[in-house]
Amino acid sequence: MSDNDTWKMEINGKISDLLECFERREKELTQFSDTLEKDRKTIEEEMRKKRQEHETFIKEQYRELDETRLRIENEKKRMQEVQEFQSSPIHLNIGGHRFTTSLQTLRRDIDSMLATMFSGRHKLTQEPDGSYFVDRDGTHFRHILNYLRDGFRAEMLPQDELSLRQIANEAHYFQLTDLVAGIESILDPPPPAPDFTQSEIDDMLATLTRQTSQTHTPPGLDLGMGMRHSSADFVFHNMTKTNLDFSGKNLSGLSFAHTTFAHNVSFVDASLINTSFYGCEFASHVVVDFTDADISGADFRQCRCVQSGPNAFNSLGGVPVGSGGGFMFGSSCSSFAHLIKTGHVKFTGSKHIGTKFEPHILELIHF
Repeated sequence: MSDNDTWKMEINGKISDLLECFERREKELTQFSDTLEKDRKTIEEEMRKKRQEHETFIKEQYRELDETRLRIENEKKRMQEVQEFQSSPIHLNIGGHRFTTSLQTLRRDIDSMLATMFSGRHKLTQEPDGSYFVDRDGTHFRHILNYLRDGFRAEMLPQDELSLRQIANEAHYFQLTDLVAGIESILDPPPPAPDFTQSEIDDMLATLTRQTSQTHTPPGLDLGMGMRHSSADFVFHNMTKTNLDFSGKNLSGLSFAHTTFAHNVSFVDASLINTSFYGCEFASHVVVDFTDADISGADFRQCRCVQSGPNAFNSLGGVPVGSGGGFMFGSSCSSFAHLIKTGHVKFTGSKHIGTKFEPHILELIHF
């Protein structure tokens, strides 16, 4: 093979290599172009979606702005109407009792009858003097208004059961459900846990009874659960002869029923909610002090005084039974009333919602 032929072969080989390289490069460029086209379409689609989302967002913002503007305009209009209605006080005639308040107060409880009456949706008839007449007992209506002004405040309400029930009745009429519920919680409070169990109180009283009976058993008396004298035919149950101090204690729900208190006992500032003192007897020379105690729901029925002579119970004064002196029971209501009048049983400052007394006893107590 000549040199010329060799050279041609080399040239042809190189040309073939270049053609293969060009073809390969063309394929790569085509693939890259296809990828770019796909990327372009993807980006354009994403931009189109973003643009649509943005346009939708802007439209939603404009819609919300329009709604807010309309709401503010309507609220402004209503407030102008309210301001016009509140430009002068609202005068009420509740069963002959006159009250002056504001529209805002009357509409404070939106579910109440008063809020409905003065909502502006109903035409109300005014009296010639400009007041609005409501045919209800206005005795306690000030408490209704105070509740609407300040919310429920138990300390601002009366402490006697009758007044609270009357206020609750009016609150029920005016559909003030939260006020009714608040008053019911006062009238029927959940009983707090006492500081003593009933067994501990019973043991305490039984111990005092044994101490008294062992030291001061008058002749002819049979002391068991109480003191009995067959000729005089009377009984002392759980007689106490030692000063007892229950000041500040919680004795709620416990029973002192039929206890005879033969010495001073302090229940000052004690919690005696629903505590029973039914049938208790109080020696006439002692002081049993319920000052500032909570006696709500407590039972003081059938309580009475036990009068004593100058050497009763020896150191306590009185002459033993059977020797011309001793103890004399008074009638339940009158003798207990006498103890209250003479300050031997004190209820000063005590809380007494729902407390049970004999008739007319409450009239004698200066709470």
